[in-house]
Amino acid sequence: MRNQHVEKIGKQISILYRQIQKYINRKMQPYGLTYSDHAFLMHISKNPGINQRQLAQFLTIDEAVVTRVLKKLDEGGFVQRARDPEDMRSFCLYLTPQGRQLIPALLKTFKELDQMLAGGFDVTELTTLCSGLEKMTGNACIANKEEN
Repeated sequence: MRNQHVEKIGKQISILYRQIQKYINRKMQPYGLTYSDHAFLMHISKNPGINQRQLAQFLTIDEAVVTRVLKKLDEGGFVQRARDPEDMRSFCLYLTPQGRQLIPALLKTFKELDQMLAGGFDVTELTTLCSGLEKMTGNACIANKEEN
């Protein structure tokens, strides 16, 4: 019985991830942004002046991808890049006023998403689920570190 559930975990997480992406993409469409943009904006809002390398490490994303997304956010008027005085090859990142204005909408969207996802669960079930997901994430991180 346990193996049947284990075989379904990856599939269900994959489906859930795609559905979350679709939901966020729909909510961010009026701003010309996508699911992948939110993590950049939220992290920069919490860490003004972070450089691109640090952002890439935090998000565990290739630096070339970070550069492309930041170019889009810069051109859209959401992010401003300034040369990092400690590493002239890198940029420090800041939200523009337009980017800062977007943060409340992002926070509202994610609060609504969490409430929607938690529908039908009681507190004990949510606590167990969150604990289990954290363990799975830890297991995946350990497995990926071992292969690198």
